[in-house]
Amino acid sequence: MTFTSKKIVGSSLIDSPRAKKLCRIVGLACLVAFAVDFFVIVLPPDFGAAQWRLSSLQQVGDRSIVVLFGLALLMYGVERRKILRSLALLCFTIGTVFVLSCAVVAQDSLALQRQANEQISAQVSQLNSRLQAIQENPEAGAKITPEQLTQAAQRVNAQAESAKQNANNSILKSGILSIGNLAVIGVTLLVLGRYSLYLFRA
Repeated sequence: MTFTSKKIVGSSLIDSPRAKKLCRIVGLACLVAFAVDFFVIVLPPDFGAAQWRLSSLQQVGDRSIVVLFGLALLMYGVERRKILRSLALLCFTIGTVFVLSCAVVAQDSLALQRQANEQISAQVSQLNSRLQAIQENPEAGAKITPEQLTQAAQRVNAQAESAKQNANNSILKSGILSIGNLAVIGVTLLVLGRYSLYLFRA
């Protein structure tokens, strides 16, 4: 009997107007904080640059849990059906944008990998050209042996391959993390929006 009464009291506290008001306050604060962070991240915009798009989406993805938490709290706290429907549509909108952004992150990650490899290859080509010029210079040839030039070229190529691998791994890991965040939060927002519409129609 005591256990049942405690359970009823706990349930009433969760469903109380004070609890719902607290959820509305915290949820609204989360959305405002996310909106401020979003505008700080995207301004000034540079939509044509893959580096800017990828960096912006990565930062938005890192903060995406805030908007999910805020919308969930608001949906629990609101009592008007019109507001609930508006929140559901907002969930669908943001969730769809997050899911579609995964393709942008994947495309830009591949583009940055190619760009990084091309830059490293260009630098290696310049260094090899300098080594070739030194080898063909009679004055330099008297001071540096062909074996030393060969060893230098091998070190340059080895460092270039290592730099390419590190750059590719770094971009790949960042891309996977961003896609994971955006995909999980995006799908969850879509589910949350669908559930809110269910509550709206109930």
